[in-house]
Amino acid sequence: MASVHECRIAAAPTQPSPKLRHQFYMRHYLLILLIITRLFSFGQTKPNNKTDVNTIFICIDSITYKNLFQNKFLIDTLFFCKESHQETNDNSYTGKYFVGESSTIEFFQPKKSDKVGDNLGDWGIEFKTRKIGTLDDIIGKSKLLKYPIDTSTTTFFDSLTIIPWYKTLSYKTSKNELSILEYQNDYLEYLGFTSDQISRSMPYSEFNSILSNGKKYPRQFAMVTYIKLFADKKLIDDLQKFGTINNCKKFKNKISNGETTIEFIEVQKLPKFQIKEITISLLNEQSNRSVKISDNLCLKIKGKRAKLIFMDNK
Repeated sequence: MASVHECRIAAAPTQPSPKLRHQFYMRHYLLILLIITRLFSFGQTKPNNKTDVNTIFICIDSITYKNLFQNKFLIDTLFFCKESHQETNDNSYTGKYFVGESSTIEFFQPKKSDKVGDNLGDWGIEFKTRKIGTLDDIIGKSKLLKYPIDTSTTTFFDSLTIIPWYKTLSYKTSKNELSILEYQNDYLEYLGFTSDQISRSMPYSEFNSILSNGKKYPRQFAMVTYIKLFADKKLIDDLQKFGTINNCKKFKNKISNGETTIEFIEVQKLPKFQIKEITISLLNEQSNRSVKISDNLCLKIKGKRAKLIFMDNK
């Protein structure tokens, strides 16, 4: 009979070879490295995952809406102004637009409807991807983080043809919407973009330059740089999550993509009119002035900035 000592020796597992130990440690090292890289990448802005502020829409009172294009300085110097009607697969709307070199501000007036944008004070902030395929990456990121999002594809009609216009990811309530859109291949071809232009990363300013055949933007409005709004805890949570998936830097009461900052003022109860200010950059220095559009909207210009200040006077 073997001694106790001998039994223990017999039961002890053999030591793995140096080669097996090396493979074991390498597998674990690569696994840890993959996890760290995946987590680290969530906080980084990939060049092709960059988005730009595309449009801010806001529903204003009918008097302010009527007065938007009355001031000569606004329509001849600051903004390229237009009013247009659009029919899509899920909506029909008419709006007035301050079109800039790299952003657009869209205004609606109230109408009987339960859609976001049709009631006084409704608003939306919309970013646009620079490259087709980016939105799928952002949607995948949202799923990994288990963030609740809505996705949809908007189409429009041209004669008898239905054209996919853009795909959207959004956080939406009955009063506001935060979204990222991506123009679809068919729509870009419809506009005349080449396959090379469609396949590459393109900032909004370059996109607009191609649409205008390289013509210089004829006004002063460059882009939206700052948005200040009131937010309750639910909206703050949506803003923070939206900032995460949109590769924005997050601060205590702000999110920013480096070009446009959204500042939120926390309130217990949201006011009817939540947008407080929209600041835009201008292409050239302007004389300081103030323009009253209505009792509920004024514009203050200082140097290379202009600020739209919204009020809620009954």
